[in-house]
Amino acid sequence: MPEVPDLTRLERRDTDMKLTYSDGGEFTVTYDDLRHSCPCAKCAPLRNDDANSKTFRRQVEAFAPEKPQVRPVGKYALGFEWKNGCSSGIYRFERIWALANNQDPDNGKSYVHGAW
Repeated sequence: MPEVPDLTRLERRDTDMKLTYSDGGEFTVTYDDLRHSCPCAKCAPLRNDDANSKTFRRQVEAFAPEKPQVRPVGKYALGFEWKNGCSSGIYRFERIWALANNQDPDNGKSYVHGAW
C-alpha cells in the first residue's frame, strides 16, 4: 500500500464527509460507506460474504441520516459516534484513505476472530 498522506481536514456534512490530505487530495466518503465498512468485531463478519454484506448494507442505509461525532484514537485512527447503530469501530487512517480512494479497506480478507 502506498504511504498515506496526513489527513489535514475532515468536514462533516449532512450525508458525507469531505477529507483533505497533506498532498492536496480532496475526497468524499459517504456515512453509509463509512458505517458499512465498520471494522469492529460485530460488524466486520457481516461483510464476509455477498449475501450478508448486502443485508448489512440495507440495514446501514435504513438509518436516518446523521452527522457523527468524531474523536481521535491516539495518533493512528478516528472513532465515529452515532446516535443509532454501531459506534465501536476504530478506523485507522489507512482504512479511511482506502475508502476515500474507492478501495476495499479489508484488502479482500474476511474477518478472522482471534490473535493476529
